[in-house]
Amino acid sequence: MKRELWYKAIVRGRNGKVLSKEEKRARSFLGLWNKVIWTQMTGASYPALMVTDINGNGWPLGCGTHGWNFRMDGAANNQALGIVIGTSNTPVSVSDYAMGSQITQGIGSGQMDHLATVINASVVADPNCDFPLSRSFANNSGGLITVRESGIYIMLERSLSPFTAAYGCGVRDVFSTPQDVPDGGGITIEYTLRVTE
Repeated sequence: MKRELWYKAIVRGRNGKVLSKEEKRARSFLGLWNKVIWTQMTGASYPALMVTDINGNGWPLGCGTHGWNFRMDGAANNQALGIVIGTSNTPVSVSDYAMGSQITQGIGSGQMDHLATVINASVVADPNCDFPLSRSFANNSGGLITVRESGIYIMLERSLSPFTAAYGCGVRDVFSTPQDVPDGGGITIEYTLRVTE
């Protein structure tokens, strides 16, 4: 069995017409991803693994009591959780802890509206078991925005009281072809986590 990750970026114009699309097998699981898996598998508590959150802060990761680890169900307007996008083409490193240059929530210059991250149930179609998630972003900034990267921000739980949450970058991809999103248009990012024979 193999674990795979696929992404698709679809750009649409103001009228909904598809302007460009990129679909590739990703190689973008970051170090944080496996640290969270290990933490959950072992029920780790303090002393636990130290990780870096999306703000660059050290974080004592634990399995916690709330079941927050790996949550990625970012609501509309939430730029800290779920699928995220950015403008950087800095190559991916396993030690990345955030997007290279994240596109923030809003309608100002260089910003996009973040719709909710949609998480679907897993689908089995032999030889694959796929777990799809997606998020759309609307460009109402007044100008064209070039998207060069996407990723997934996940929730993290502390191993120490107070058992609060932070956010970490579990996945980051740099597109082969930058995706130009016109004003009034949008971009949808689809990730598929796949287990295959």
